[in-house]
Amino acid sequence: MESLQNPALCFEDPDLKHGTVQQSPVLGPKAISGNFASVFSITAPGGQRYALKCFTRDSSMLEARYQAISGQLAGLEPAKLSQPWPVGIEYLPRGVLVAGEWYPALKMAWVEGTSLITWIERNIRDTTAVRGMAERFAALVADLERLGVAHGDLQHGNLLVAADGTFRLVDYDGMYVPALKGQGATENGHRNYQSPTRTSADFGPAMDRFSAWVIYLSLVAIATDPAIWDQLHEAHGEFLILKEDDFKEPRSSLAWSLLLTHADPDLRALAAQTHGHLTAAAPAVPPLTTPKAAPTPRPAPAVNQQGGTPSWLAGHIPQPRNAPAASGAGTSTSAGTAAGAGFARRRPKDILAGMFALTGSAAPATLTAIGTLPTGSMAAAQLGALLLSGGALHATRRSRPEARASKARILELRQQVDALADSVAAAQKIHQEIESLNAAGASRDTEISRQIKSLQTQLRDGQSRITVRLNKETGDLRTKLSGLAAKEQQRLDAALASAVRAHIQDTLRRTSVQDVKKLSNMGSGTVTNLIAAGIRTAADFTGVRYVQGSRHGNRDAYLVRPNGYTVKVPGVGEVRAAALESWRASLEQQARKSAPTSVGAQERAAIRQEFAAQKKRYEADITQAESAARHERDQLQQRITTRLQQTNKEKQQHQATTQQQRAVLLQRQSRLTDATTTHDRLVTQLATARTEHRRTYGLRRYIRFVTTGR
Repeated sequence: MESLQNPALCFEDPDLKHGTVQQSPVLGPKAISGNFASVFSITAPGGQRYALKCFTRDSSMLEARYQAISGQLAGLEPAKLSQPWPVGIEYLPRGVLVAGEWYPALKMAWVEGTSLITWIERNIRDTTAVRGMAERFAALVADLERLGVAHGDLQHGNLLVAADGTFRLVDYDGMYVPALKGQGATENGHRNYQSPTRTSADFGPAMDRFSAWVIYLSLVAIATDPAIWDQLHEAHGEFLILKEDDFKEPRSSLAWSLLLTHADPDLRALAAQTHGHLTAAAPAVPPLTTPKAAPTPRPAPAVNQQGGTPSWLAGHIPQPRNAPAASGAGTSTSAGTAAGAGFARRRPKDILAGMFALTGSAAPATLTAIGTLPTGSMAAAQLGALLLSGGALHATRRSRPEARASKARILELRQQVDALADSVAAAQKIHQEIESLNAAGASRDTEISRQIKSLQTQLRDGQSRITVRLNKETGDLRTKLSGLAAKEQQRLDAALASAVRAHIQDTLRRTSVQDVKKLSNMGSGTVTNLIAAGIRTAADFTGVRYVQGSRHGNRDAYLVRPNGYTVKVPGVGEVRAAALESWRASLEQQARKSAPTSVGAQERAAIRQEFAAQKKRYEADITQAESAARHERDQLQQRITTRLQQTNKEKQQHQATTQQQRAVLLQRQSRLTDATTTHDRLVTQLATARTEHRRTYGLRRYIRFVTTGR
C-alpha cells in the first residue's frame, strides 16, 4: 500500500505506471483483501479500469498456473460463448516493486456488476427474470463443460450480473484448464457450495458440477416459488438457499424437506436429482442438465372483425336500425359518418319556417310603428314573437332527416352504453376480488414464511440445547474416564506401598529385642527392662521421644509405642535410646531391600478388573447419553419436519384453491374486459356523436343553412 502511493515508481506495466490508484479517505490505496491476495483498482490514462491482484502468500507454481489460465482464456472465441463471461487477465512477473524487490501481480479488467445475492434480492418477485438468470447460468456452465474448464469456486460472490443481465465470472485462482492436468487444487471452494466429498485431489474438469447443480436448483426454486427465498435464505448469509449443513446432514435439513415435498413437480424432480449427488464422489457427479420446455402461447379473446365487438356480446347490445344484426357497433360508426355530413338541400318548409321566423320577429316592431300595438306591450310581444319563431325553427330543424338520423344514432349509442353498464360494474367488482385474493395470498405466503422461519429457529435452538446438555453430561463423564488410568495407577501404587509396609512390619515383628545385646551398653538387664515395658520385638516401638530432664543438660528418653503412647524404660537413657532407634532403622532398611517390587497378580487383577468395570460404566453412560440425545434430536427433527410438511401442505392447498378461484375470476374478467373495452369505446363514440350533433345540427347551424342554403 505504501509502494502503490507512487505508481510511476512501483509499476513497470505502462497502463499501471501512468494510472491512478483508487484511494480510501484515510488509509491511502484502497484494498479489497481476500484469502491470499489484495486487489486494488487502478484507472489508466485512457479511462480503462483495471483490478490489480497482489498476492500475500507465496506459491512456487503461481506463474505457471496463471500463464496457463490466461492462455486458455485468451484463446476463447466470444462468438462461440453463450455470454461474455470471461474476464481478461495478464500475469505480471514484475508486477509491483516493494522495498527494492519485484513481486508478481495479476492484472485484470475491472468488472462492473452486481453480486448474485444482491441481484436476486432486487428481482425476487420477477419470476421471469429469475428463470432467465437460471438458464443463463446453465448456459455458462455448459460453456465450461464444452471447453473442459472448471472454475473451482462457483459461488454467489464470483458470479456478477452485468447491466445487460449476463454473467461475469471472476476470481480464477482455483481454475482448472487442460494445461494444468495432473496438478492439485490450490483451494477447495466455498464450503456452502461444495460437495462434502470434495478434496484437493479432485482438481479437474468435473469439480464445478456439484456447485452448478446447487446454484441452478436454487435459482429455479426461487423462480418457481419466490417465498422460498424468504423461508430459506438468511440475511447476510453466505449462501443462496442451501448450505454446508444441508449437504452434510440432509436428514435434518428443513431446506431439503421443503424442496423435496414442494407442490411443483418439476421443482421436486430437480431437487431429488440434486439431492442424489450429495454422497457421490465429486468426479462422479454428472454435468448439469436442464429441461427444455416450449412456451405455451396465450389465446386471445374472440373479437368481431368488423366492428371490434366481441362475438359473445352479439345479441346482448342494441343494434343500429336499418343494419344487419351481425354488423354490431360498426354500423353505428358508418351511420355516424354519413349523418355527420351536415344538412342536404333546403325544403319548402325550411324556407317557410325561415320566412315565418323573420316576419314573426319583425311583426311586433311593425305593429308598434303603425300604432296597432301599444308601445308598452312591444317588449312582451317581441319576446313572444322570438319564442314562437325559435320554436318554429327548432321544430322544423328536428324534422330534418339528417337531424333525426343523428339523434337516432345518439339514442342507439346510449342504449348500448346502458346495456353494458352492469358488465362494467361486474368487471370492476371482479378486479377488486382478484386484488383481494392476491393480497390474501401474499399475506398468507408471508405468514407461512414466518412460520417456516420460526420452525427453523426452533430446530436450530433445540439442537443447540441438546448439544450443550450432551456436551456437559458427556464432558463430565469423559473427564472421569480420562482420569481412570491415573486412579488405577494410584491404587496399584497404594497396594504396593501397603505390601511393602506389611513386609517391613513382619520383619520387625520377627526380630526379637534380645538381638540388642549385640549392641554396646545393652546388657541383659536392659533387655529385661525393655521386655517388662512391653518392648519384645523391633515392631513394638516406632521411635524415641526426648524430654528435657530436671537436671541441667540432661534429656529423658521415651520409647514411642505403635499406638502413639510413650513408655519410660528404666536404664534406657539418651545414648541407649539412640542406639535402639538406630538398630530399628537398620532393620527397616534391610527389610525394604527385600520388600516386594510389584503388587501380587491376584490383587493387581482385582484392581484392574474394578477399574475396567468402572470404565465400562462410564463408556456405557456416554453411549446412553449420546443415544438419548440422538433420539431427542430425531424426535425434534421429526416433529419440526411434520409441522413443516403440514405447513407446506396447507400452503399447497391454499395455493391450489387460490389458483382455481383466480382462474375462474380471470376467465370472467377476460370476458368482462371485452365488455369494458366495448363500453369505453361506445362512451367515446356517444360523446363524439353528441358534440357532432350540436356542431352540425344545432339551431345556429340550421339558421345559417336556412338563410344561405349551406
